[in-house]
Amino acid sequence: MNPKNNDKSSEQPNLGATLDFLGSVVVTLGFLIGTIGEGITLQENLEEEQSEKKSKSNQKLQLSQIEKKLDYVINELEALKRKR
Repeated sequence: MNPKNNDKSSEQPNLGATLDFLGSVVVTLGFLIGTIGEGITLQENLEEEQSEKKSKSNQKLQLSQIEKKLDYVINELEALKRKR
């Protein structure tokens, strides 16, 4: 009977090694998910930064247009004063 018991124990997988392997797989998947999350965060930050730059550019353009209109109104007022 001893030879049969030895055969069964040699056929059974090593539970410790199997659990160690499964643990490594889970940790690796965790790192992969974390890396994907960080990549998404970086992409969102980049898009937000680009949106802010575009908004600032639009504000500068609007300010420039307002300044031109104010200069025109001031020049017209000065011209009206001279005619009096």
